[in-house]
Amino acid sequence: MNDASRNDPIYVLYGVAGIGKSTVAKTLAERAAKDDVLGASFFFSRSEDNRKTARWVFPTLAYHLALYHDSLAARISEALERDPDASRRDIPKQFGSLIAQALQPTMARQAPILIVIDALDECEGDGATAILTVLAREIPKIRGLKVLITARPERHIRSVLSRYRDHQQFHMQDIEDAVVEADIRYYLEARLSEQGVQEAFPEVQHPLWRPTIEQVEMLVGMSGKLFIIARTAADFILDPWHAEPAEMIGILLDGVSSVTFSGPKHATIMDDVYMQIIRAAKPNPAGDWVRWFRTIVGAIVLLQDPLPCESLAKLLGADANRIRTTLSNLHSILAPSKGDCTFRVHHKSFPDFICNRNRCTMGPEFCIEPTQHHTTIAEFCLRVMCDDLKFNMCNIPESDWSRDRAQLHDCIHDSIPRHLAYACTHWASHLVSGLDTEIRWNNDVNIMLERFATEHLLHWMEVVSVIGRVDAALPSLEAVYEVMVCRV
Repeated sequence: MNDASRNDPIYVLYGVAGIGKSTVAKTLAERAAKDDVLGASFFFSRSEDNRKTARWVFPTLAYHLALYHDSLAARISEALERDPDASRRDIPKQFGSLIAQALQPTMARQAPILIVIDALDECEGDGATAILTVLAREIPKIRGLKVLITARPERHIRSVLSRYRDHQQFHMQDIEDAVVEADIRYYLEARLSEQGVQEAFPEVQHPLWRPTIEQVEMLVGMSGKLFIIARTAADFILDPWHAEPAEMIGILLDGVSSVTFSGPKHATIMDDVYMQIIRAAKPNPAGDWVRWFRTIVGAIVLLQDPLPCESLAKLLGADANRIRTTLSNLHSILAPSKGDCTFRVHHKSFPDFICNRNRCTMGPEFCIEPTQHHTTIAEFCLRVMCDDLKFNMCNIPESDWSRDRAQLHDCIHDSIPRHLAYACTHWASHLVSGLDTEIRWNNDVNIMLERFATEHLLHWMEVVSVIGRVDAALPSLEAVYEVMVCRV
């Protein structure tokens, strides 16, 4: 990567879910930053609205490049002066204006500039194809620029690269089993070492708990080639909410034997780990915990953009403490941020598991049925909009109606809470996603939809305009209209 003269400017790292692609991307980006060769990075995430579409990739990379070097900042600024709408152009024009023109005169330096793009397969629609096509065609023309891309080995990504040269491809699953096993053992021994246990439980007095050699070997065997299993297991064992690592590792390894790690059974180990964690989190007696588990986890898994705990509670019509207590023993799979306590899924293998009745075999009460839950979220969104929307939401004086939205930022932020902004932006996508050939909207949804259309349509258009999401208005109305016409 440090040799700018090589003719392989693009390096694609393929790997199945959970094998550690994002960890490699993050580690390489951190090391490149220390060596002052990391120009920019973009980490796709299907769970975040501004990290799952192609439209934000090259503007984000351009922003990072501008921070990286003053000369790049000047050229990118010049590009935006020539075309203020450059960031809203199609993908090839974005790259040409914001990236290529800025970098072309730059490469007199000996060290390369590295760009890291992680989880390209999580880009929605045909965005991944568009991005990869531009990169494969244009990056070889820019001397000294290197790009690392990680992705699942999906056909639409592989087919693009088959038409171009000047790239290397590597499959992580081709790494020898012994090498992967050694890496995972090293990771587990470090996480479960005396120092690791002390960091997890700083108030625990000596002697500290330590796993036995046999327990570590069982965890290594469970993990196979999937780093995500090792990380999830370590997070579960060292969960500070339980603060009982000996009990947690016993729960995790209950009924596990070396036979479990061989043959087709190994493919279900991740599912078994998730089920063990959920069983351990379920209180006894359960009360209404299971119902809240499905409501809250279903929302977190299916939301188009993560919401802070307080905002999520308002969207769901729940108490924020209810969310915290329901998820208090699930932090190894649903991690809350330290600042605003936004719960995010650790790894996309969890939604794949919890939304599949054939994999989540704990019982139908735990499985998240996407169509039903999308309808439920749509109902929450409609209720919030019908209850909260009104004329002139921001109470802006008439004399200020013609002012630029940026000048009214504080007023907008204070007047339109996160949960309402989310509902106004995504209600239609949830409503449409909640339908299939057999499911129809329930009567409550129909009533609220009619009330929204007759009483709050203009109020909604005002809100999406002031929050800068007017682009969602027409597609939302068109999608709902098409579905309603088809249902007549």
